[in-house]
Amino acid sequence: MSTNNFYADNITEDERNRLDRQMRLPGWNQKALKDSSVLILGVGGLGTEIAKNLAMAGVGTMHLVDMDHIEYSNLNRQILFIEAKEGESKAEAAAKMLKKVNPHGEYIPYHKPLQELEPSIYEEVDLYIAGLDSVAAREELNRRAVMYGKPLVDGGTATYHGHIYSYIPNENSCLACDPMREREQDDLAACTLVGKPRKRSHCLLKGQLAFQEKNGRLPDVSEKEEVEFVFGYANDLAEEYFPNEGKFSLDDVVKAIDHHEPAIITVNAVIASIQSQDALRILHHLKGTELGSLPLKYTIYNGLYSNFFSFDKPKNPKCQVCGPNAPKVFRMKMKPSSTFDMILKILQKNGFEWEEDLEPLIYRMDSLDMDLITTDQTFNEINARHKEIYMVSGLEREGYDQDMIYLQVALN
Repeated sequence: MSTNNFYADNITEDERNRLDRQMRLPGWNQKALKDSSVLILGVGGLGTEIAKNLAMAGVGTMHLVDMDHIEYSNLNRQILFIEAKEGESKAEAAAKMLKKVNPHGEYIPYHKPLQELEPSIYEEVDLYIAGLDSVAAREELNRRAVMYGKPLVDGGTATYHGHIYSYIPNENSCLACDPMREREQDDLAACTLVGKPRKRSHCLLKGQLAFQEKNGRLPDVSEKEEVEFVFGYANDLAEEYFPNEGKFSLDDVVKAIDHHEPAIITVNAVIASIQSQDALRILHHLKGTELGSLPLKYTIYNGLYSNFFSFDKPKNPKCQVCGPNAPKVFRMKMKPSSTFDMILKILQKNGFEWEEDLEPLIYRMDSLDMDLITTDQTFNEINARHKEIYMVSGLEREGYDQDMIYLQVALN
């Protein structure tokens, strides 16, 4: 497909000068990118790099979602916060800096969890990009990508390693087909805290608890004397119970007291750059321009040896999110004054049944707490949002294997 990048009706003269080099690329469609909108969830190590890359590439609209505040330790890898203040909203600081990076784009910040974002935004944007550090948040975003039929570009880093995977609706498996698992954490029974340590790592915990018992608070890593208290207590225990496993260092104590995932800009930049390039390719395809191929494989990066490993991630036919037997999404229009009783009557007319004395349970999916809704409540009463999704359980219908459905309600 030929393009007219230099004289597209939505490209200004300043943009033509700014983006001149990339607009000369074969197959490049700057107009398509200017008309695109993306949703970036997590504006941290990955999200800031991705947002910066897409802003410089001229993507028209970016919605930036993050509920965290800037910490000084972010500055070793998060360039968008270089002029911001510690404690400032990440999403808001990023939006302000992106306007300096490329003033022709629109950057909309949301200082809130992804569950509280207006549902209509998930439906309106072209693409989701994840820079999330939570498995639960990834699962939530994955569910929305499947339900709204949107591509999702996911990435993550751990020490010197990283991964990239893009879910393309109807093309490959979703993230839940082979979910990433959280790392196992030490299972500390109550008896461990009062008895002898079962693992060497328990010595560090006991040192922290000893400090807390003495001072009425946890130790502060900015005070070296407090770290040294834990250091001495933990090493005394380690020498007594684990004499062949060596002593702790002060660094070990700091990491135990003030736990943060180790991260470095170079690995973040590698993963974020691939996510950015995959996003640009997908946006071109969505707008009718085949720029390369769609990214369908799972890729792992080893930063210690500069190796990439790519492989297929097969669909799981039993996946409860994207599989053929996953709960279905039903869409309907209702007035804000309608009650959920009315919805149940509509479902009944469509063949769904339930026990007469046991009405189905209705949960608000697009919320942090999955609020339980009573059937006599109106959409106005629960402050329902346009295109919000609800889960209705306790249903059955001939030929339908699930006992629940998802329900998206457009309010008119």
